[in-house]
Amino acid sequence: MLFIFDMGGVVTNTFTPQDLCKELKISVDDYKKILKSELWENFEKGFISSIEFWTEFNKNFKNPSEPDVTTDLFRLFFHPKKDLITCKLINELKMNHRVVCGTNTNQSHYENHLERGDYALFNQTYASNKIGRVKPNADFFELIIKAEGYENKINEVFFTDDKIENCQAAKKLGINTHHCKNSQLLFDEWIKYK
Repeated sequence: MLFIFDMGGVVTNTFTPQDLCKELKISVDDYKKILKSELWENFEKGFISSIEFWTEFNKNFKNPSEPDVTTDLFRLFFHPKKDLITCKLINELKMNHRVVCGTNTNQSHYENHLERGDYALFNQTYASNKIGRVKPNADFFELIIKAEGYENKINEVFFTDDKIENCQAAKKLGINTHHCKNSQLLFDEWIKYK
């Protein structure tokens, strides 16, 4: 079987933007608008670097009365913590199955996770900024399934994410899904497959 885990909100806690927004002197709502922009999608797909992101941010999104951002604030304010229950589940599943990470991320967060060894939990990592595809788009899942050799064994693929829209997209492709709201519930649901 193939198990695909999202990173933020499943294996580690999710990035919270409050401190970043305070530093940028923008509202959380303004930050959410950035997350829906083409600039953000290009950043998550790895089409632009962190430096290019902040250059464009300075041109298009920052408060005009504030100085330009010259530091990669996504690295500065990103301090994820591992969920030990989920990590235990991954290690148990890896004894008999292929377990991979399928995550939307950007250069800054990817490098942080890499330095911390978070991706070492997995047999393979499929990060959006490395594969040029993002969830919930079908091609994100299709690429992983093809790379892992599961095109004809879709019923043996399991996916979990903290975002319901990503789970719904995977389910449309025939992937078994679990919307992760709580790591203990995920553990209880999937430990039977170890």
